[in-house]
Amino acid sequence: MKRLLLAATLLLPSSALAEDPLVSFAAAIAPEQAFEVCFMGDAVSAAECAMDKCKKASGGSDECIITSACGRGWSGSMGVTTGEVHWTETVCGAPNEAAVVAALTAFCKGQAKFAQQCFLASVWDDRGKEKTLEKTLDPKKLK
Repeated sequence: MKRLLLAATLLLPSSALAEDPLVSFAAAIAPEQAFEVCFMGDAVSAAECAMDKCKKASGGSDECIITSACGRGWSGSMGVTTGEVHWTETVCGAPNEAAVVAALTAFCKGQAKFAQQCFLASVWDDRGKEKTLEKTLDPKKLK
């Protein structure tokens, strides 16, 4: 059996062996204190990891909550401010970067009554690789 497994492994393209596995995403936030994300093999483990990181980053706050958790797909984060209060929104499970940006932009537009500004911060691909966006949106000017 070991020989069969070894033979099958050798038949795989080298790129398949080198690829990072798909990962699950979770984000946790403690309002005005911390925002943390984790990537793990499943959504439950990612959520537990994000909560642990949030509690540590916020000094042990009981206010940490999971804002999103998905088994697979692209993810993204966006800061939103009213001028007095700010928070981070996340989306996950999207098929690609464009879908993440579209979802965050739609959310920003939906906050036009309250928000002064949205800041598209980061997207993560389905393997957990981060790309910084650093794009500011005015929710009142979005169509």
